[in-house]
Amino acid sequence: MPPSTATRLTRRSLGRITAAAAVAAPVAGSLAACSGDSDPNTITFLSWDNAEVMGPVLKQFEQDHPEYHVEVQYAAPVAGYIQKLQTQLGSNSATDVFIITAENKKQLMDGAFVQDLSGESWASNLNETAVETYSRDGKLYGSAVSSWAGGMVVNRDLVPGDFPTDWDGFIALCKQLKSDGTVPYLEAVAGMTDTFCAFVGMQNVAYGGTMDQQIWDGDLTFEEAWTPAVQAWNRLFEEGILDSSAAGLTGDVVLPEFQQGRLAIMSTGSWGIASIIDGAPDLDFVFEAVPGFEGQPYWSGAVSPGLALNVKAKNPDAAKVFLEWMSTEPGVSFYQQENQFISTVKDYEPDLPAQLGDLVAAVQEGQYYLPAVSWIDNNDALSTEANALVQQLATGEIEPADVGKAMDAKLASLR
Repeated sequence: MPPSTATRLTRRSLGRITAAAAVAAPVAGSLAACSGDSDPNTITFLSWDNAEVMGPVLKQFEQDHPEYHVEVQYAAPVAGYIQKLQTQLGSNSATDVFIITAENKKQLMDGAFVQDLSGESWASNLNETAVETYSRDGKLYGSAVSSWAGGMVVNRDLVPGDFPTDWDGFIALCKQLKSDGTVPYLEAVAGMTDTFCAFVGMQNVAYGGTMDQQIWDGDLTFEEAWTPAVQAWNRLFEEGILDSSAAGLTGDVVLPEFQQGRLAIMSTGSWGIASIIDGAPDLDFVFEAVPGFEGQPYWSGAVSPGLALNVKAKNPDAAKVFLEWMSTEPGVSFYQQENQFISTVKDYEPDLPAQLGDLVAAVQEGQYYLPAVSWIDNNDALSTEANALVQQLATGEIEPADVGKAMDAKLASLR
C-alpha cells in the first residue's frame, strides 16, 4: 500500500490500484459488498487494493480457512479511501478490518477507533520499523508487512563502472554524460521527488533520526533542517542537469526514454521495476541510492499502509484470524506474489529481481525516509504545501531557503 506524498501505495502496483473500484464490488464466491452480516465467521474488510489484486488473496484465505468468509468493499486510495472510512466510522458502519496509513493514523489513534494488536502472537513477526510506524505508547495499531524505497535507476550500458556515492560525483557524471551527447538524468517534479525526499532523509540522519520531532517541539525549524537538503537538490537546476520543464514532466514521459536507452538515469521507486522490465526486458539496469553529501547515499521510502482492527468490530475473533493470516506465512507470500511488494516480515524472504540491488536490504533495515510519514501531524496540509514549494523551486520562482521558511509558516498556521 503508498505514501502518498510523493504518492505511492507501497507504491507498489500503482497502475492497478488507481483502477480500483470506489464502491463495493463482489470478487469471488462469498466475497460480496459488506452487509454487516452477524455471522460470527464473517469478516468485513475495506480494501484499497483493487479487486484484481485483493480478490485472489481473499479467495486463498477462504480456501485456507473454509470456516470463514470475507465480505469486502473497495475504495480507491488515498483521499477517496480515507473519506469513505471516515464516513463509515462516523456512522458506526465501518468494517471489521480497514487500512491504517500515514494520512489517517493520527485520527484513528486519537479517536480510539483501532484495537491494540501488540498482544497478538504474530505481532513479533513484523519488522521493527513497521511496528514503530503504527505504534503509540507501546501499543500496536496496524500490521504492515512491506515497505518501499525510491532512488535512482541506472542504465549500466550508458553508465558502466561504479556509480558515485557522493553528490559532487553524481553532478560530475551527469555533466560528462551530457557533454558526450547522452541525456544524463530526468525526474518528474510533480512535488517532492524521491531524490528530494532522500536528501531530507539525510538531514534526518544528521539530526539523529529525530529531526521532525525536534521541529514540532520547537527546538529546530524547517528552514534550519531542510535548507542544506534543498540546496543540494537544487544543484540539478543550477548545474544545468535539469531545467524548469522538469516541473511538467510525468513518469509516463520519462519511463519510455529510459526503456529505449535514450536516458542514462531516472528517479523512481521499487514499485516501478515491473514497468521497466515489461517495456525493456533486455535492458541492463540497477537501482542505486541517491548519492549523499559526503559519500553516504540514502533512499526515500516508507513503511507501507497496514491493516487495522476496528475497536467496534462485529466479529473481532474472526478478524484476528484474517489479520494473522495476512501477517504471516502463507498469507504474506501469496499477497506478495499478487502485489510484488518488498516483504519485511521475519518468516518470509521474497524472490525479488536482482536489479533492485542494495534497495532490498535498505528496505528491510528501514534505511529510508519520507517526510509525510515522519511528520507528527497535519500530514496532508503540509504535503500539499511542500509539493507546491518544490514545484515553485523547480521553475525558479523561489530560492532554496524559501522552502523551509514557507514550511515553518505553514506549520505555525496549522497550530
